[in-house]
Amino acid sequence: MATPGHPLVYIGSYTPDTDGRGAGITVCTQDPATGTLTPQGEPVGTPSPSYLAMHPDGRTLYAVNELEPDGTLSSFAIADDGSLTPLGTVPSGGSAPCHVAVDPSGRYVATANYGDGRVSIHPLDARGAAAPYTGLLELAGTGPVEDRQAGPHAHQVVFADDTLLVCDLGTDRVWRFRFADGVARPHPEGDWPAPAGTGPRHLARTPDGRAWLVGELEPTVAALPGGTPVRIEAADTSVRNYPSAIVASPDGRFLYAGNRGPDTIAVLAVPAAGSPAETVRQIAETPIGGAWPRDAALIGDFLYVAAQQSHEVTALRRNPETGTLSPATTALKTGSPTCVIAAVPRTAGPTG
Repeated sequence: MATPGHPLVYIGSYTPDTDGRGAGITVCTQDPATGTLTPQGEPVGTPSPSYLAMHPDGRTLYAVNELEPDGTLSSFAIADDGSLTPLGTVPSGGSAPCHVAVDPSGRYVATANYGDGRVSIHPLDARGAAAPYTGLLELAGTGPVEDRQAGPHAHQVVFADDTLLVCDLGTDRVWRFRFADGVARPHPEGDWPAPAGTGPRHLARTPDGRAWLVGELEPTVAALPGGTPVRIEAADTSVRNYPSAIVASPDGRFLYAGNRGPDTIAVLAVPAAGSPAETVRQIAETPIGGAWPRDAALIGDFLYVAAQQSHEVTALRRNPETGTLSPATTALKTGSPTCVIAAVPRTAGPTG
């Protein structure tokens, strides 16, 4: 199935279950020279897999099925050729799950349920499949944007060493929990608040351990905790900007933020750790070559963008020295893409 020397890439898409045009999860090979993504067989059917995560051993893929009122979490075994075999589906513990992450030990998976702000913790069985949740975090609070912040909306879960971080669009907060042996407890140093009306969507961590938060309701990027927000400037001011994904370069010198509405990527330079500069600096804005950039991923020399509304994944070649992006090309035509992730090297077997 896979072509030697061509990395595997997995694409999640909204399906007709949530008014999308996708068919589930598409397994592709990447041409590292041109950026083209080539599907390997037919998509794997699963309802609206809006976000994907891979086990650290590279042998299991997880997908949240963004369904209302009861979301689910699906697990898939990854064969040597990259193809997927379903291992089972369990409730996500909430409504409209939109993000999933695997803890560093490879023993648990967390899901962020956007609809009701719940975060579920699932142990993994001997096959690497997610079991029914054993922990459920109930977030609480509101924000000033009445039509978007009437309650909590967990939008991303991130494991950082022994800490579980939860970006909550509804309460303008990044919740912090100590995480050990499948149990999440409130962090003794408290949570990280964002300015009112920010609508925290995603954060990216640079290799030096710093975290950078992008707001969806207020288009800003800020260092965590407490950094001064920097507004993302889009050339097209005739449409409102709803930022989505934020991605850090491997060397930590640049950030890339997706701008839904203007349909561009903002390129931001990151100040060196310990430098007098406290904020990022926007250095470029590049059209994505499609519409509504919901997710992005750096894979090899390319930034891939899931252009949800134009039904394609686009590729923008990255200059590693300047951080800038070349004009976009279409890497893959596919219905309602929502997530792009690369395969990780396979190891001996599951650690669950």
